[in-house]
Amino acid sequence: MRPRKRTVLIVCEGKETEPNYFDGLKREEPIRERFAIRVKSSKGGSRLQVAQFAVDRKNDPGADYDEVWCVMDVERPEGLDEMRKALDLLGGNSISAGVSNPSFEVWLLAHFERTGAAFLGCDAVIVRLNKHWQERFSIRYDKADGRIYDRVAKFTDKAVDNARCVREKHHESVPCIVDCNSATDVYRLVTRLNPAAE
Repeated sequence: MRPRKRTVLIVCEGKETEPNYFDGLKREEPIRERFAIRVKSSKGGSRLQVAQFAVDRKNDPGADYDEVWCVMDVERPEGLDEMRKALDLLGGNSISAGVSNPSFEVWLLAHFERTGAAFLGCDAVIVRLNKHWQERFSIRYDKADGRIYDRVAKFTDKAVDNARCVREKHHESVPCIVDCNSATDVYRLVTRLNPAAE
């Protein structure tokens, strides 16, 4: 008798990039064998609204998830207090957060290089990411690319190593990722689903 798959909900702040990435990740054979994953976009809004959306999905009477994750970006320096409140709301409802500062593209960039350099926002990260993207794939990076995961999948081990090193060594004295520009802890979710990426 096969063991029951763990059910996981991944709520993404973004409408395209993060859902496209995690929809690709969940199709990996070792992950499909162990998990039943649902990826849902929050349809945007403030960080607090995104966190509340995740809480509402978790507490829906018809929901039966073993784990809920919320993938969010810090994005704007003026929204740091709201981001902290959102993380408190998630933690208070036993929802894990996968946060990128300033944007999810920091996680994608980690597939190619290790950097804790500060970025002014998502556009600045994309400028840096595009250099690698064009060199590797001969196209410009596109947030709506449905093949984002497929393109970077073979570099996942490197991304986990780079992102972990930046978060745990470069920013080791900073307890909250909200104060770590740039950093991402999306590697925690990726390695949770795919221990082979450790």
